[in-house]
Amino acid sequence: MRTTYAARVRMTQLLYISMAIGVGVGSAMQVSMVGSLGRVKGPTEAAWISLMATVLSISLALALRSLVRRPPDLPSPFDNAYIFVVLAVCAGIALSISIRGLSPYLAMAGIFGFIYLACTAFLAPRIGIALFASAATAGTLSGSVGLDHIGAFGADVHRLTFLRLCGIAALLVGVVFVRSGR
Repeated sequence: MRTTYAARVRMTQLLYISMAIGVGVGSAMQVSMVGSLGRVKGPTEAAWISLMATVLSISLALALRSLVRRPPDLPSPFDNAYIFVVLAVCAGIALSISIRGLSPYLAMAGIFGFIYLACTAFLAPRIGIALFASAATAGTLSGSVGLDHIGAFGADVHRLTFLRLCGIAALLVGVVFVRSGR
């Protein structure tokens, strides 16, 4: 059975919307992890640790991309893998020093920031800003409610309730409305 062009477009959009929802869940993870860091170290220090992980992640991604002969489309000297290797080493050292005395997994908070930024740059032009933002927001709320329910990363527990479920459902319906209104 052959699929029509319209069916392929719908399936691709469904995949992209699902990715945006997943990015939103990752955003909730980052918020929860940075919140945990903030309780222990302070808000500015938590932001620093998250930022260092983001810089490390993007530097490694661009260095690897450069090594497979696809250098970034950036002006010199940022069109060279070596500058990103140096940035990754510096960010890695700063992150290692900054995370001392904390659970090592909290150092991964900024990876979610990198994923969010990269997916935004990929998805928003393909499905539109409103659809991306609504799907990512629905994912963020869904992930946040789940993390609240279990008290993730030492946060206070806020149990899942019928009203919270209704809020998630309303946002998901909103994603459908935004998609349908195109």
